[in-house]
Amino acid sequence: MPNHSYTTLPRKSERVLLRIPILVEGKDAYGRAFGETSYTLVVNRSGGLIMLSHTLEPGSIIKITNLKTHVFCSFEVVARTERSLTGTAEWGVKCLQPELGIWGVHFPATMEGTPPANAIHVLLECRVCFSREMAVITTQEYRELVAESCLPRPCPQCSATRNWQCAFIESEADDLVPGLPTPSASGATPRRGADNRRDKRLAVKLPLGVRLPNGAEETSTTENISKSGLCFACNLEMQIGDKVYVTVRTDTPGEERDVPARVMWRRPAKEKGRAYYGVSMKAGG
Repeated sequence: MPNHSYTTLPRKSERVLLRIPILVEGKDAYGRAFGETSYTLVVNRSGGLIMLSHTLEPGSIIKITNLKTHVFCSFEVVARTERSLTGTAEWGVKCLQPELGIWGVHFPATMEGTPPANAIHVLLECRVCFSREMAVITTQEYRELVAESCLPRPCPQCSATRNWQCAFIESEADDLVPGLPTPSASGATPRRGADNRRDKRLAVKLPLGVRLPNGAEETSTTENISKSGLCFACNLEMQIGDKVYVTVRTDTPGEERDVPARVMWRRPAKEKGRAYYGVSMKAGG
């Protein structure tokens, strides 16, 4: 019988909510060989969180192929997560060959230490070789990045200083793998037509203040941002359609302001009582 173990997975590097189309191959908890097309939900240097309908056995070895780059390597199944973000089984997996960089994102070793107090985590892309890195930069560097649309910094791939730009995180899985299931937000109504086209998102982790109309508030961090909205996780209880005020915390006095937003989707996080929220500033009035 399969061992349905659950866990909250520790991580050794900063996570990125990144949807990467993958092919998972191996043997399920019943010893039967399988191959399933799916995608990642969260990735970091040491592994990730994947959506999979097949039941796996913790400790077993599976093969994962990135369908965008065709890089593949072996992973160890850690456990099934206690709470699902999608309503379908989600599995924490540990990469056994991290040097291959299967996710196409470089996670610097320094990210395992304690980052500076004003550190901002942002997914950057080299303008020359297009390699990606989940970088740790200062608030001042982030301001330069926003103002100039690029930031000079060393590129390990080019072995030279290059201009880096913010990397878009696309929902490319639907285009690359026809028929790939799309996760639905709990209680959300699918948007159609033009409303279904989302702004391009950037993986930027900025300090965020969240306040409800009743005065309840919490400090959080953005998971990703776009021109019209952002995603974050917090413990405040909100429902789709609720109004909320968000404030991006900066070091410059006078720049902080409450921006009205509207909750567009909600998904439970792994931690009990916590959820991911997507809010739109366009619908906040």
